[in-house]
Amino acid sequence: MLPKVHSSCLPSVPKRAPRIVLSGQQRHECGIIEAMSSLHIRSLGETPASIWALDASRVRDLTASLSPTPGGGAISVFTATLGLALVHKGASISLKRVGEDIDRREALNQLCETISLALSSISSLADDDSRAFQEYIGARSLPRSSEQEKIARDAAMEVAILQATRIPLASAKNICRALDLAEAALNLSDRHLLYDIFGGAIIMQAASKAVLLNVGANVSLLADAEMRASLETERTALERVSLERSDSIARTFQARMSDSKDFSSQ
Repeated sequence: MLPKVHSSCLPSVPKRAPRIVLSGQQRHECGIIEAMSSLHIRSLGETPASIWALDASRVRDLTASLSPTPGGGAISVFTATLGLALVHKGASISLKRVGEDIDRREALNQLCETISLALSSISSLADDDSRAFQEYIGARSLPRSSEQEKIARDAAMEVAILQATRIPLASAKNICRALDLAEAALNLSDRHLLYDIFGGAIIMQAASKAVLLNVGANVSLLADAEMRASLETERTALERVSLERSDSIARTFQARMSDSKDFSSQ
């Protein structure tokens, strides 16, 4: 028989704090950690038609939730546009402060216009990526009870996968072109703005790598072996181009920072 133990000798067990359920507004007000705490177990309703119609907190929450979109491709493109926007900021402020250097003013003005067009073009690809994934989900949900239905479903899925692969490839191509614009901005902008521009370029390069991951994932689902090989070759080439341009941008940044010439002091 075990000896009796007086209750005062037992360690105290802390009481469990009561669970507090917060409303959506309360979660927003109490900070990002609390706001995100339940997103892994719920969806946030109907997926919006465009990621650009949302505020930043909604993009964040949808990305973290069970909603199928925005996914990796759309968010990679979305992020790339923010990086390019930083490049535009640096070039635009430099243009405002350009002074009497007519050649540099014209070059910066043309660069800002080109970046604006690139921003619009890349931005549209974020929604294209989400639509392509939704179409793939729709193809997967087609009936397959009969042999004819299976054939139709397989054909629809192949078309949807191919589109879902071509969109991130197009996105990566556009981002690579935008990296060229970032390097041009580094060569033309005031020194104190080079950090933002270089930071934007780093973001774009990371976004390019991320969006190409989607290509790798989707290519493996294609039934057409020849098409798989062609798209994989294109993906590999774009990875190489992105890396080469990023290395060139890094060298340009270091050269500008080491150069005694500072446009802003002219």
